Amino acid sequence: MMLPNLPTMATVVVVDDNPGILTFVNQTLQGLYKSVLFVSGEDALEYLQNHVPDLIILDIEMPGISGYDVLEKIKADNRLSSIPVIFFTALADEENELVALSHGAIDYISKPVIPNILKHRIRTQLELYQHRYHLEQLVQIKTEQVVRLQQTIIHTLTELAESRDVDTGWHIKRTSLYAEVLAKKHAELPHMKEYLTDEIITLIVYAAPLHDVGKMAIPDAILSKPGKLTPEEFEIMKTHVVLGAETIKKAVEELGFPSFLDMGLELCLTHHEKWNGTGYPYQVVGENIALSGRILAIADVYDALTSVRPYKEPFSHEKSIQIIQEGKGTHFDPELVDSFFKVHQIFAEISEAHKSKYLEKQLSRQ
Repeated sequence: MMLPNLPTMATVVVVDDNPGILTFVNQTLQGLYKSVLFVSGEDALEYLQNHVPDLIILDIEMPGISGYDVLEKIKADNRLSSIPVIFFTALADEENELVALSHGAIDYISKPVIPNILKHRIRTQLELYQHRYHLEQLVQIKTEQVVRLQQTIIHTLTELAESRDVDTGWHIKRTSLYAEVLAKKHAELPHMKEYLTDEIITLIVYAAPLHDVGKMAIPDAILSKPGKLTPEEFEIMKTHVVLGAETIKKAVEELGFPSFLDMGLELCLTHHEKWNGTGYPYQVVGENIALSGRILAIADVYDALTSVRPYKEPFSHEKSIQIIQEGKGTHFDPELVDSFFKVHQIFAEISEAHKSKYLEKQLSRQ
């Protein structure tokens, strides 16, 4: 990929308390760059509040705030932090150079300097900055492409699930929304912040639709049975967890690097485990159950309770939250149930919003 030429009039801010130095730099850069000159760090910082230059040349020893102080403020500003800063100083010794570079300067030029050397150093740093900027842009584009790929895969799987069972398709969509609401609320607890970071919550939301992917392998006669399952049929239904996990695990191994599929595998295996160890497939107990699975367990059950199923009419929101309360400490993580009750009304709003969409989908299939 070819990079565009550097702009011939890149803006270079020069800060030095010596007017003679400012005149020298201005004359050296004339015709090559737009020079913006300041005799104090305070004046430069005022200018930088509303302008983002391409490079900054900064003296260290100045009346008022020093060049180090100016650089510290620049690095603390997200708009300015990536701009290359060159220290231009009379402190021409190795110790001061190391200190200057440790503060975040990209280069260190000792006074006096030959004009052509100054122009060369500025040109070099602007080119490096441009290359770094374009690399960051490429990384951002690739990241966005990966996210879209993930979303497309999940959307395709959801559509495939809907092709067999509309209930399953909408269940997948709603549980993702419920899980996001509950995870964000639970993350507000001080001791949960390190376990439910924004990144982890995003992974849970992306991967949640995979939790029932194994149902695509369950026979229609069981999946859509208009009545209670027999014990034998329920045992077959329970295999959707392992079947789904095996499918996702193959994808994880084939991919060969971490992705949202790892979270999908975790959710698939753990969302039917119960706090007291009576769940399936492995009867895991308490906090040994992955936190993501404990979150999804509440989202999954709430949606099952409030939704139409071939074998039942939906329970009311009030009845559903009562059942979840009764499962506190047995089926569900007690602390998560407390978090659920802080946001249960949002669950009700999501449920209501999707009822009309569900009916529209049903009518379109008739």
